[in-house]
Amino acid sequence: MNALRISPLYTSLDWQALDSTNSRDWPKAADIIRDRLEGRFLRFASNWLKKDKNSGFVVLAIDCLVAETIQQFKDGVTNGHGRSREMIKRLLAGTRFQPDFNAKARERFYDDIRCGLLHQAEAKRMWLIRRKQPALLQKTADGKGYIIDVERFHASLQDSLNDYLKLIPEPTSSSARSNLWKKMNQICTARTARGALYEAEGNTASSQ
Repeated sequence: MNALRISPLYTSLDWQALDSTNSRDWPKAADIIRDRLEGRFLRFASNWLKKDKNSGFVVLAIDCLVAETIQQFKDGVTNGHGRSREMIKRLLAGTRFQPDFNAKARERFYDDIRCGLLHQAEAKRMWLIRRKQPALLQKTADGKGYIIDVERFHASLQDSLNDYLKLIPEPTSSSARSNLWKKMNQICTARTARGALYEAEGNTASSQ
């Protein structure tokens, strides 16, 4: 079959078997998204955060790519080229990151943390990554930089994902459902096409 994995537990065929008009299929749709984002990324970040006191940078790097992906699902974005700044800032404007992330902090976070970590493997300018802080985000004593609590940030991101996935099974969430369906159909179409070229390993779908 022309199927590749879209998450640790599901393949593109599992998604394509769902019916968007059947309300009973939406809880499974939410489960697939959760398995994709938690199974491939967030659970590893959570484990590292607990086990290694030096994991703050890698956890924030993972959280940044997941944050952008969550917002793409929310907005139904199938081509995120050139929209990373918009996606990150929109997610950080959400209730789980307020009131700490005002407009200036969101802009600085994108430039100095998201781009700094993913492109240069460093926090740029005057950012400090810490734990056990009194707030998610606070200014440094001189007012020129920021201190971000990686534990609080990771928890806020997980809460943001949970809030979103709880909406999906609700019949009133037609816009959220439509955007999610659009995004996942694009992902699964690509996986099916790839599956036609690359044979699955053994009797299980490939993890590509």
